Amino acid sequence: MKKQGRLITVLGLALVVVIFAVLNVAPVAVNFGFAHVQWPLIIVIIVSLLIGAIITFLAATGSTLSQKKMHKQLTQELAKVQAEQAETVQKAVDAATAKAQKQFDQALADKEAEVHELHAKINQISQTSDHHNA
Repeated sequence: MKKQGRLITVLGLALVVVIFAVLNVAPVAVNFGFAHVQWPLIIVIIVSLLIGAIITFLAATGSTLSQKKMHKQLTQELAKVQAEQAETVQKAVDAATAKAQKQFDQALADKEAEVHELHAKINQISQTSDHHNA
């Protein structure tokens, strides 16, 4: 259904162009500066249209290439910044992990020393009570 609508539109536009061409067949003088020619008006219109289309295409292509180059450059910069950010975050995580591990190890060492002292006191109390019972 969609293709049929496009076909009808294209055929309608082609009909308008054909009618326009038939109505504009009168010869027109064209001066190129170094040459002077007489062409039918429709040829002058079509050639002018084609030259305008080529100029527009070249201008758009230049702009598009410039935008693609800028996009590529910005994408590379973004990847670089993200990599730097990830590295910074990883370093911060590593530093925080090392600090927490050091604090844990210190707390564990303190508790082990406390347990060792308590075992020593228990042994001392046990020996004192065995000494008194004997």
